[in-house]
Amino acid sequence: MKKKNKILAILIALTTLFFGCKDFIEDDIENEIIILLAPADNLTTIQLTNTFWWNWLEGAETYNMQIVEGTFSSATSLILDTTISVNKFEYTLYPGSFQWRVKGINNGSETYYTTFTLTVDSSLDITSQQIILSSPLNNYITNNDNITFIWNNLLNADDYLLEVHQSTWAGSIVLGPQVTTGTNLAVTLPEGTLVWGVQGRNSITSTSTAFSQRTITIDTTAPNIVTLVIPLDNATLSDVYNTYTWNQGTNTGTALTDNISFYSDAAATNLIKSAQALGTSYQDSLGVGTYYWRVQSTDAATNIGPASNIRKVVIQ
Repeated sequence: MKKKNKILAILIALTTLFFGCKDFIEDDIENEIIILLAPADNLTTIQLTNTFWWNWLEGAETYNMQIVEGTFSSATSLILDTTISVNKFEYTLYPGSFQWRVKGINNGSETYYTTFTLTVDSSLDITSQQIILSSPLNNYITNNDNITFIWNNLLNADDYLLEVHQSTWAGSIVLGPQVTTGTNLAVTLPEGTLVWGVQGRNSITSTSTAFSQRTITIDTTAPNIVTLVIPLDNATLSDVYNTYTWNQGTNTGTALTDNISFYSDAAATNLIKSAQALGTSYQDSLGVGTYYWRVQSTDAATNIGPASNIRKVVIQ
């Protein structure tokens, strides 16, 4: 009986070991095939930037992707050799003939490479290309009217046109077209919301890109002075949460933010508290004492307006 129990225990242990080990055995993917989806094999394109895409392979943990100029049997240079865990990869090439290939990998095995050929046309037609704008960022707000526009170089663009329009691209032209062979241009612009755009041109083929556009707001005017409303000057208040209100000055520029300050002296040299208000009112309980308060506006372009008149309030 004891011998039978011992044999049974050994069989159970071996069974557990066998099925437990199976959990750690990687799928054998050696005979699986990576299916390349795009760009299509033997494609000729004028696009410099392409998204390389292939099928997900069950059992593959990562993928090795390589690109060479020429062919893998006679490569001019290795352009890319990367291992990634996703099945898409965007890469920018230059005009020429290339081959690209992908294989699947896990800890126990790997597939064979699948290879496609891709040709990037060396044509000087840049109609379908795009200018990448660098600086300023889109919707940039500034109080400086001296602006340097910067963009990326575009292959086969002989020169660039810069235009600046009022409010929208359909608005009146504020500046331009300015022509430059470089990738930056410093200009002085008027106040307002402006749209700037850059176009690349090729003189041989008489082709050009569409204008890449961004918006910029220039505001060099400081906000007007704030008018205090309540409490009135020399007001006496109870020691509770009191409301302080004011009116902003006329504003034709960017959005305003108001800052309220409380002092212990009429000369406004000893600051007790300062806070940014939401709108044109502020509530606070300062405690018993004599205070002097005023408000000052700042716009989104960081222009600071003059401080309001100062008022005295006594809390008791």
